[in-house]
Amino acid sequence: MANDTDETIAEANRRAWNAQRFDAWVSTFDSPGAEARRIVAEPERVLRRLLPYLGEVTGKRICNVQGSHGRIAVALAHLGADVLVIDFSEENRRFALELAAAAGVSIDYALCDILKAGELGRSHDFDMLVLELGILHYHRDLDRFFMVMHELAADGGMLLLNEFHPVQRKLFWPEGPHHYFQTDLVEADVPNPNNSGTSLGKCMYRFWTMGDILTAAIKAGFKIAKLDEHPDWADPTIPGSFTLMAHA
Repeated sequence: MANDTDETIAEANRRAWNAQRFDAWVSTFDSPGAEARRIVAEPERVLRRLLPYLGEVTGKRICNVQGSHGRIAVALAHLGADVLVIDFSEENRRFALELAAAAGVSIDYALCDILKAGELGRSHDFDMLVLELGILHYHRDLDRFFMVMHELAADGGMLLLNEFHPVQRKLFWPEGPHHYFQTDLVEADVPNPNNSGTSLGKCMYRFWTMGDILTAAIKAGFKIAKLDEHPDWADPTIPGSFTLMAHA
């Protein structure tokens, strides 16, 4: 059954994202304390891709979807937001809570598969949903994912998605399918923030077209306000990422 397959893939991805993840973040950022000091000194650096769209965040209820190590959440909390991270990695949660404590801020961190976020009792609760880089390709059912996002957003709430561009991921990423319209799953290494480190395991990815993404957001009930495409970091002649702003 498809649901059985989805659960199997989700569990495999969860295991990969818990494999030595805390140590990988420490290797990358020195320590939660060291990175906390950098965030407190310059939160705009961490939020540089998001701030042009966010506006004032003080007092806003923000859900950082699949918020990983918590750097975005901590920076937003430092600016006065009330932040909940939803992520399924205990190793990520551990780093994020140590990071928040070192930064002198409080964040909530729900250890949860985002597709089961309805069980948290936070429906229609968030002024903003913030998602950054490496979110959508972990999901096989994009319609369901955006429906969950719409359930989390307050009426008129903002969805802000900064994500790898489908052209970059599908055609130019070395481990990608190199076929824009391919729909098969791709097995590749889970991201290791320490580029010189060893593999932390394999994840299953499903790469989407831009049409897939926009259509799923619209079907879920979001009203598209803005779509910006940004040059690739290594090759500015191709798109590397995009930012989607929409409202529930």
